[in-house]
Amino acid sequence: MAEKKSVQRKPPISGWEEYVADEDRKAAAVVVVRKRVVGLFGIIAAISAIASYYFRTNDARAMIRNNKDRSPKDAFLQWFVENGGTFHPIGPGYGGATANVTIGEFPSYGGWGLALTVPETSSDSSNGCRQDDDVQGQCTATERRERTPVIRHLDPLFTVPSSIIITVQSVIETYASALPNFRTKVNAILDRSFPNGPGLASRGMGLGQQDAIIAAYLMAEDCQHRHPGLFENGEDSFWGAYLDVLPKSAIPRLDTFGDEDYAVLRDELLERAGRESRRLLGHLFTNDDTADGGDGNGFRTVVRDMIRRKIGQSTPPTTIPDSCISFDAFHRFVGITSSRAMVLKGVKHLTPLAEMVNYSPKVGNALPFDLYHTLLKDNSITVRSDRDVFLPDSSGGATMIQLFEDYGPVDSSLFLSAHAFIPHENPNNCATIAGATFLRRSAAVGRFDENVEQLFQALKALRLIHPEVTKFEALDDVCVKESLQIIDDGNDIGRKPASDSIAIASLILGDSDNTAWDRIEKEYGETFASLRDKCISAIQSGDVERIEIRCARFPESDHVVKEAIQKAASRAFVDHGDSEEKLLLQLQDAETKGRQQLTLALRFRIEERKILNQIVHFKGEVDVSHKKSVDDEDQIDSSESQGNLDKKLDAFKLFVETLGLPLNKLEPKLLGNGMRVGAFATEDLNVDDVYIALPANSVIDVNTALVDTDSDFKALVKKFSNWSQENGGFDALLLYLLRERFILKERSRWWPYLDLLPSIEELSAYHPLFFTEKEIDRYLSGSDVRRSILKYQRHASERHRALSADLDVNLLLSDIVSDKRKVFWATAILDSRSIWWSGLRHLVPLLDLVNTDNNGVAHQTQLVDWDGTESKTAVTVATRQVKKGEQVFENYAQPNHVLFTYHGFLLEENAYDCALVDGLSIHRSMVTTFCIRDLSSIEELAQFLRTKYGLSIASSEGSSVDDDVRPYLIQVLEERIARLTEATDTNIHVDRYALPRLQYMRQIVKNDLIHFRRALEMILEA
Repeated sequence: MAEKKSVQRKPPISGWEEYVADEDRKAAAVVVVRKRVVGLFGIIAAISAIASYYFRTNDARAMIRNNKDRSPKDAFLQWFVENGGTFHPIGPGYGGATANVTIGEFPSYGGWGLALTVPETSSDSSNGCRQDDDVQGQCTATERRERTPVIRHLDPLFTVPSSIIITVQSVIETYASALPNFRTKVNAILDRSFPNGPGLASRGMGLGQQDAIIAAYLMAEDCQHRHPGLFENGEDSFWGAYLDVLPKSAIPRLDTFGDEDYAVLRDELLERAGRESRRLLGHLFTNDDTADGGDGNGFRTVVRDMIRRKIGQSTPPTTIPDSCISFDAFHRFVGITSSRAMVLKGVKHLTPLAEMVNYSPKVGNALPFDLYHTLLKDNSITVRSDRDVFLPDSSGGATMIQLFEDYGPVDSSLFLSAHAFIPHENPNNCATIAGATFLRRSAAVGRFDENVEQLFQALKALRLIHPEVTKFEALDDVCVKESLQIIDDGNDIGRKPASDSIAIASLILGDSDNTAWDRIEKEYGETFASLRDKCISAIQSGDVERIEIRCARFPESDHVVKEAIQKAASRAFVDHGDSEEKLLLQLQDAETKGRQQLTLALRFRIEERKILNQIVHFKGEVDVSHKKSVDDEDQIDSSESQGNLDKKLDAFKLFVETLGLPLNKLEPKLLGNGMRVGAFATEDLNVDDVYIALPANSVIDVNTALVDTDSDFKALVKKFSNWSQENGGFDALLLYLLRERFILKERSRWWPYLDLLPSIEELSAYHPLFFTEKEIDRYLSGSDVRRSILKYQRHASERHRALSADLDVNLLLSDIVSDKRKVFWATAILDSRSIWWSGLRHLVPLLDLVNTDNNGVAHQTQLVDWDGTESKTAVTVATRQVKKGEQVFENYAQPNHVLFTYHGFLLEENAYDCALVDGLSIHRSMVTTFCIRDLSSIEELAQFLRTKYGLSIASSEGSSVDDDVRPYLIQVLEERIARLTEATDTNIHVDRYALPRLQYMRQIVKNDLIHFRRALEMILEA
């Protein structure tokens, strides 16, 4: 099973020392902590406590001595606060109550957990709900509690100073000077155990390597804590209070399993991983493959040196207890670090208190883990709430509730292998299905198999198999959720590696008994045999684009994959062995006997068995897209839309009058016939007449966003401002647009303009940013525009991910920026309506209603000096004569593929039209596009091909199309002609009654074929 790149966290494990305090003592602890919080709020320790055992102050010694007389909970909380830990104020919440973050014991979660204590409050509901909360102004106390969270999403809970956070760097800083050979010895051990690793590097260290170093540090501190009499002045470890709240027994990770546990688990990959982890840890500790023996050049000697340095010189030398340098101790602390340390920017941070937060899945949009665990400039870490927290309905007495967090989108195999627990609820859990179970028959061993060879060539062409693999054996294993969604498949738009591999194998090595083939033949007139023949033909052509469309993205390929998954799951379910009833009885017995590893193995197996069964019996549709597709029944009612537009347009006209335009000869009007709004001339216009003048305060751009917003949002705009020619302030403007449209709404001064813009639903009907991959694959089959639109969608998705992972953005726009459709809406608006001048993009009310046609020269807006104004004014001039009352048009001077990609339409007559050539590259990181329409564009392509294939560069005097480069040109064009011809021959019915977007896509395919055929004729004649 593939390793998941995720923050590694877990709930506490059983085996901790029990601590039960009476209610008076709990209340006193809350008071003490509350006083500490108020007194120390905002203080971050500046002195490293990692080295404090060398320079312990009298106050620190007194604190440690006092801790011995306190309960583990009280001692830890005091230690945390005294060393700079900060609890952020919580509340006031319902009834004006304040609350305190603390820790509590939660036996069902195996020990400690983060908690919220709420003092006794009144449950009187006389205040009711505010008028803006409830129309009646009358709400019960319970309803008010549900409406008012005591903790809100992204509220800070506590901050942990760097002085009590353990990292590899802090360990090195502690011992590098005290033990001269420390760094060299540790680096040698890592190099020997991980010969291909970076060793003791500041960056790039593996997580397991970091675990080992932090574990060694904890072993030395734990030895001092358990045997203080051996150390100078009988002093306890600085970390004693923290060590007392860590597990006292080994974490039952996968590498603690025995033969019986692995046999019950029945997962070869996990067993192999667990056994290899155990072997590697033994080698790390003793430089041997077992936990005993070795040559003494492992971490055992490192820990021994660390302890001796802490003890100091003595005569005779102090004997170190075996328990301090045992493999069991090392294994336990590796398990603690692996399961509890958070990973931020590739570095493990063992963070007291933060590692006590137990797991519970979050409902709603999942945001990155590090959004809630902020690594500050001073290397302290602030932990924030990843959800709203509400008080439970109680009688008004003192309340303690547990606070949870989501550890990220990982399946239960990671929870088992690294964190040693199986969640009772995990929406990201999946069942592993072996790749071999997807094949009707296994690959022939020892003899040539033509079908297997064809499959291998297809997988290799699409980079779905490792380039160094020389023969096909089986598909990769996949992990599938109960909804039939394959984990890590299709995370990047345009790439579905697992689904594509299964589709290809089903077509080439499968058989025709899949019911999906019957469906395809009925709906598309394509038989299994004809689809397979087209795939084989594409493989033989070597055209990667054609192979992808014909072998992996053929019509209804998603349904073929669905049936293949269900058949494979059925085989895996049968192979899973014992019935669920028998496994549940075994689980009950294991729990009764306290066999933790066997309990985990059984829970994992039962959960996987349930998922396999749900997959087999799944009846719904497969979610093959992250975006909604707008079908006929989703279309907006035209009469209602037109009526709404009338009202919006009247409000917009009044708004334009408030802009104070120095000159305006435009008037907005409804167009009808399914169109929206256009701009009409209010008087006769001649060529070069200025028809609109725009002062700076009448347009929306980055400067507007800086002037209009409060200080917090202004700082955000500055952060995302990008004044480059390529971007024009896109990200900053996008954030401003989201704020004005979805947060301020009617309160925005731009509202009449924003309200007139197409809605998300309207854009979804025609803008390619919202189309599904399935639709794009089908109707743009054969055209490089398909690749271009998928790339555009991918970039928009990456922007959405980046913005939704940014803390500053979330603090101001959390609910908005997490909604992908809203971010896509703003992206589409900016890409389709921006008007450029002076290197910046602008949204220009009224001017952006001017539609395009194919006449005149390209439009241009430019800055000029204008009488009566101190600053420059943007003006646009007419490129043709226009009579009063006629619609004003401008020539956007763009080919149809650009108009369609960014605007959602195309022109039947377009002098700038051309056929897009995308995907050509000299190396993978440099992909170049060309637009083929005339001899000049062909010559540009020829010059590129000369460079790509190492041909001599043609002189500027003659034609670059000669006999050297002609074969390569012909190959590029013939590949596209072949796939476009095949696409136009495909049984895809798009008539004049079809949705416009479908007509546009099929027209692009036809136009591309015409352009390429014409270009090929020119090359052959040249």
